[in-house]
Amino acid sequence: MPRWWAGPASGLPGKDKRKLTNKYLCVHGHFYQPPRFNPFTGEMPREAGAEPFHDFNEKIDAECYRPNAQDGNFELMSFNVGPTLAAWLERHDPETYRLIQAADRGHVAKTGHGNAMAQAYNHTILPLANSNEKRIQIAWGIADFRHRFGREPEGIWLAETAVDYETLCQMAKQGIKFTILAPWQAASGIDTTEPYRVFTCEGEAIVVFFFDHDLNMKISFDETQTINADYFASQILAPRVNWSKLQRGEPELTFVATDGEVYGHHKPGRDRFLQYLVKTAAPREGFDVVTLGCYFHAHPPLHEVHITDETSWSCFHGVRRWEDRDDCAGDQNDWKKRLREALNGLASRLDAAYQQIGARFARDPWEILERYIEVKLGTKTAADVIAAFGANPASPEGAALVTMMESQYYRQLMFTSCGFFFDDLDRIEPYNNVAFAAKALELARAAGVDDVEATFVNGLEAARSWRTGRTAKDIYLDIVSHR
Repeated sequence: MPRWWAGPASGLPGKDKRKLTNKYLCVHGHFYQPPRFNPFTGEMPREAGAEPFHDFNEKIDAECYRPNAQDGNFELMSFNVGPTLAAWLERHDPETYRLIQAADRGHVAKTGHGNAMAQAYNHTILPLANSNEKRIQIAWGIADFRHRFGREPEGIWLAETAVDYETLCQMAKQGIKFTILAPWQAASGIDTTEPYRVFTCEGEAIVVFFFDHDLNMKISFDETQTINADYFASQILAPRVNWSKLQRGEPELTFVATDGEVYGHHKPGRDRFLQYLVKTAAPREGFDVVTLGCYFHAHPPLHEVHITDETSWSCFHGVRRWEDRDDCAGDQNDWKKRLREALNGLASRLDAAYQQIGARFARDPWEILERYIEVKLGTKTAADVIAAFGANPASPEGAALVTMMESQYYRQLMFTSCGFFFDDLDRIEPYNNVAFAAKALELARAAGVDDVEATFVNGLEAARSWRTGRTAKDIYLDIVSHR
């Protein structure tokens, strides 16, 4: 038998694990891939390093998404599937896509609560976004989830768990009940085995689950600790339990939240470890395996906490990794600041142009843009969306509005977090963000928005790769010359 299916190891001595209740385990998987398609053709380019597969989506699907879906792991865990990944799966691996949808439906039928969570649409670092961008990212993420899972989401995953109070406030206003954060994102000491209530604005509150960092690190990176799921359950999970708390009848949640790609792609075989852990090894140690939706309803938070603005799970320096120099990603990252400045300037000009055009039809033009995601999901036409606001798509004004909404779609994609995550500019991820900016610009020009490109391109020249010497302007010119 595989090593991770080895026989049971000894648990805590002197404890009758079956007699104590309120001992829970939840494993959350964050499954996500950035938008990798060419915005001018709609097709995925061949990606170096993914061989023998055409691109990394195909590779990771074969190693992670498909086997986890076929083995039933999505039914056993809490999870989110990012909208850009879900769209790719729907088109390129519909069977895996259907299995993931069925996992949530089955969980609803069995428990009354789903185990899938939504995600902010294209993984933008929301503390670095403006207020309207936060609103659109959350609204589109909710709409995408509703379309794919047929219900309203209760929880939402924030890109890199990056958070600030304005983001939490916007989530609460749009009906989101809970999210996931790292323990150091709390402003004071917390017990990660409990959920906490965070008050945001106007009396709105949202519940936060804080994951166990040590367990996250072991599952994600320490191969010596995940060879044997029975050992992991008895010697790592069980000793962390606060037995006095359980004996007082207080519920205790051991909570792990990792990148879903750990289970099979980053770590081959980890998908089978996960399956045996949650299906057999953890229950053998007396853990009730639950999902966040179920736990949220069964055990409301008893305590409140404040969060620290502009923090994230993958960088102890807050959100600097995605905007400036940062030790987590090396010390030659001035290009991030310059690229973000150029993109922020372009976004401001595109937003002003959209606001001016949309204001002809609505007091709140961003409400129209919120609904535009239905066009991208294929449930409505652009004519349907704008007709609800009295706009005629056949008129010059209506046509300009439709074109600017499409421009705004790519303006959102140009802030995808992966473009700022790594240590060099001359990589595929920043290239994709610049490509989305180029597409947003092309559409804005078609809508009659002039005098935008020159300022943007000049700003791109200041962002330079320390490795190859290429600038973001070089990348932009390469993109527009081959579109």
